[in-house]
Amino acid sequence: MRKQFAVLFFVPSLVLGSALWPAGAAGPKGAVPFDVDKRPAPSGTDLEKLVPASVGAFRREALPARAKPPSDDDLNVTYRSDAESVFFGFSMPETAAAAHEAVKVTRDEAIATKLSLKGEQYKVGAEPSYFRAGSFMSWSRGRYFFYAKASSPRALESFMRAFPY
Repeated sequence: MRKQFAVLFFVPSLVLGSALWPAGAAGPKGAVPFDVDKRPAPSGTDLEKLVPASVGAFRREALPARAKPPSDDDLNVTYRSDAESVFFGFSMPETAAAAHEAVKVTRDEAIATKLSLKGEQYKVGAEPSYFRAGSFMSWSRGRYFFYAKASSPRALESFMRAFPY
């Protein structure tokens, strides 16, 4: 999985950017971002449910033909709402521990590229594991792993408030 995340952080149009939080904003201490821990747990392998066609005002592109939930790679799609976009990734690693490790890898990649982690929210090794910094978030729910890189912190907020898991 490491290669996938390296691509996420090195592609210029997807880079988190130097200003990870809006001016004056601070990440809540100890709070799980967007209350993902209070949402229904995902289940099954139906991609139309796991990667819904719409999330709030955001609509995704069509899934690849015969797509199935990946275990060792990520399924990537882009959601759009007017001028805002969310590059979204999903996979189903073999175990919850592997999903937690995937969250850790996203943070490790952010560190490796020397991105500021000011205001980050991070917890790994428990449910849910998560890493949030500005317009990026990765999280696990059991053995389900998700990440979202939005065009702005506001777009991430809007997308994550509506995402079902």
